[in-house]
Parts: sequence; structure tokens; C-alpha cells
Amino acid sequence: MSYDNDNVFYKIIHGEIQSKPVLEGKHYIAINDISPKEPIHVLVISKGSYTDWYDFVSNASSEEIADINDGIKKVIEMSNLRDNGYQIVINSGTYAEIRHLHIHVMGKLNY
Repeated sequence: MSYDNDNVFYKIIHGEIQSKPVLEGKHYIAINDISPKEPIHVLVISKGSYTDWYDFVSNASSEEIADINDGIKKVIEMSNLRDNGYQIVINSGTYAEIRHLHIHVMGKLNY
């Protein structure tokens, strides 16, 4: 599966589409999902041109992998999902609408 630069996440990362990051690291940007499936639904998007998780862990540097995992952890912490529970989803292939690595971090509001 080859990478296609004509996707919404590529355009967000390169400033072609405006977004409001909730968090940003050297190798990722985190934004709220525009069609949330849960009250908290944040996308952690790789700044690298990876099609999916397999492509990412097969080709990314250790620094990229660590930074994105740290970004996921920070989203969980800042959203107060640690104690209330959360879901992490990564789609690929026919499950993926957008073929650019992005991780869904979802959870309920902590009342």
C-alpha cells in the first residue's frame, strides 16, 4: 500500500488545512475528531508519511515511535481518561478511511 499525499492529515500537518491542535510533539499532532464517536475523541496523527501502524513500526525511528507513544499517554492524562477508562483504535486497510497513520484515543467524560 503506497502513501498518497492527497489526504486530509497530510494537508493538516503541512498547513494546507487549518486545525486547532490540543497537543503537539516533534513527530505528531493531536486534534479533536470532527465526528467524535465518544465524548472524548482525540486523533494522534503521525507527522511522518506512514500509511498504517504496520508501516510505522516497520519503518519509523525509535525516536518517532517513542514520541507518538508519549503523545498517546499525554492525551490520556490530559483528558482524565486514566482512571475512567479509554479505548485506543488504529484502523488499517479496508478499515481505514484515511491511509495516514492516526490513532484514535476515545473515552467517556469523567463525572
